[in-house]
Amino acid sequence: MENKINHILTLQDGTKFLVINQVIFREKNYYFVAKVTEDESDITGEYRIVEETKDGDRVYLSTVQDAETVRMLAEYLEPQE
Repeated sequence: MENKINHILTLQDGTKFLVINQVIFREKNYYFVAKVTEDESDITGEYRIVEETKDGDRVYLSTVQDAETVRMLAEYLEPQE
């Protein structure tokens, strides 16, 4: 898994997120991300846990919706000091 912590991910709609932490869980990559402003100068206060899915060369990110999965991932994705 490539380390994406502190990297900006840009979604297809142009929304940008800073990767705060990442983990592999059940053979999938998950990221704890914070939405950033368009100019990438500040965090907006919106946070998500997203799941990475690969289809050939394409990578897709989707927000984790299942409450039990979010709860379990939150333990692993909590930022370390």
